[in-house]
Amino acid sequence: MRIKEKILCWKNKIVVEYYHKIMDLPGAPHKIAHGVALGTALDFFPIPFISIPVAYLLARCLKVNGVAAALAAAFFKWAVPFFYILNYLVGNAVTGCNVAVETGTGGSLPTLEQLSYPFFVGAAINAAAAWLLIYFPVRRILEMRRTTKHP
Repeated sequence: MRIKEKILCWKNKIVVEYYHKIMDLPGAPHKIAHGVALGTALDFFPIPFISIPVAYLLARCLKVNGVAAALAAAFFKWAVPFFYILNYLVGNAVTGCNVAVETGTGGSLPTLEQLSYPFFVGAAINAAAAWLLIYFPVRRILEMRRTTKHP
């Protein structure tokens, strides 16, 4: 097996493991789905490493599944740079501001001060859209899976 195939196999294994962890969580499907959607949505905001415990605590405060929120926040960490770029693009399109972001030497990420208003507008819009796009399908899958397992 080539290295590229091994990496793809490894990535698929991780996705399948996360899927089964979420699907096997005890609790009502709407609470688990809400937790998954919340954890994913929080990854759009600039709270890099603490978003996992923040997702868990916020989910517990909202009386939804905290483990599902933490798992989703952890799973989507790989996509955070893409989420930030999307925030910037959506924020610029919505606000009409065209803030040029300069990267530092070595291509480091821009600071939050450089991103400012358009970034946060984009983050709010993208987080809401991600919540909607994730909540309903996950809830439906959980409901279908639970009815087929326990008719």
